[in-house]
Amino acid sequence: MSDEAAVGGYGLSGEALRQALRGPERTKEENAKRLLSGEAWRSFCRSLEEAGAHLLEFPVGETETPGELQAQGMKYALGLVTGGILQALELSDPDLPRIVRSPHAEAKWGAENVDNQYLWCRVSPESQYRITGNRRNVFDALLETKDGYMQLGDDAVFESLLLSELECDAEGNFEILLAAERPAGHRGNFMAMPPGTKHWCVRQYFADWENERPAYFEIERIGGAGVAAPPLTPARMAELLDEAGLWTLQTAKFWQEWVDQLRRDHVKGRLVPPAAFVGGARDIVYGNDWWSLDRDEVMVVELEVPDARYWQLQLCDVWFRTMDWATHQTGLNHAQARVDDDGRVRFVIAHRDPGVQNWIDTCGHPEGMIQYRYIWTKTRPAPSVTILPFDRLREALPQNTPEFSADERRRALAIRHRHLQRREPVT
Repeated sequence: MSDEAAVGGYGLSGEALRQALRGPERTKEENAKRLLSGEAWRSFCRSLEEAGAHLLEFPVGETETPGELQAQGMKYALGLVTGGILQALELSDPDLPRIVRSPHAEAKWGAENVDNQYLWCRVSPESQYRITGNRRNVFDALLETKDGYMQLGDDAVFESLLLSELECDAEGNFEILLAAERPAGHRGNFMAMPPGTKHWCVRQYFADWENERPAYFEIERIGGAGVAAPPLTPARMAELLDEAGLWTLQTAKFWQEWVDQLRRDHVKGRLVPPAAFVGGARDIVYGNDWWSLDRDEVMVVELEVPDARYWQLQLCDVWFRTMDWATHQTGLNHAQARVDDDGRVRFVIAHRDPGVQNWIDTCGHPEGMIQYRYIWTKTRPAPSVTILPFDRLREALPQNTPEFSADERRRALAIRHRHLQRREPVT
């Protein structure tokens, strides 16, 4: 993939890209006039309209239901609008920090890991923050301080800390201090916020979807308890509308250009070897590629089990959005997949249930993105791919591969249904 594709066609990164996207800086007086005249709102709406048009222009194949993929594209657009509005409503003020989920099951972006819950919070190195919580029994979580979003050119990660590395009491309770520098004499859990830090983020990893519960987090700005928010000015509201529109439109464009490059580079029947990803989290290697299957084809992805604490494989659609992981089996991790007697794992990607445990459901899509991840790994095995007619699948599997019945499939999917409510509770 070219450098230009990696930054959404601008050939820029960081603040230079943000300035190119935002255009010339405006004064408070100019922004106030834009809001009061309605121009700031109209500009926001134009960004949403352009984002939707961009997604609909992307060439897609057809499923058995005409227009289904275009409908999914518009659902994706609604999710992007949700993410954009979050930037203005809940992720805009480091003085009044709030922890929010983004993406989530119905508002997806960036090919999120189906095993992750993502949390974001706006922070500033000019303040200090106290994070408290309880580990519960989640597999692990990666905590980061970072500048922002890769699609906006902000891909720096300043500090990383694993939940399993935290000092906790006997009940799993913990406290973390966020500050520009560790204060003299401080001996507890700490994360640094150097200049440029704008967000504190969490990726919670679930392996056993039936039994694990997400860790709990609260945040407060030290010295900010009981302090009321300042009045919202017209100038500030215009800025927030601009931020929401920019986030929505650029997210739609950036990732669509990225997957278009994957699609054009793809060689059917082959997957790229794993590699570190610029802007990705620490200790993660990815394989990002494309897949396509005719209605009567099946694809077997085979690999040696990596020497890793965590590994998984998942499908995404043409919008760079994970497929319905909550009601379909569109991804499997190391705790869910069956490993064969020869120490290898074989994922079966098919449009209909082949009656094996490691089925990855295409949800009827003819093509899309495929990802695999190895985290905290000592080895990086490259997968092999076999594509063959559906009725010849057993030729590519060990003879002792057990049947997976319809009742077993329904029980496995029921676990996913229940897990969604635990991962994304109402409160």
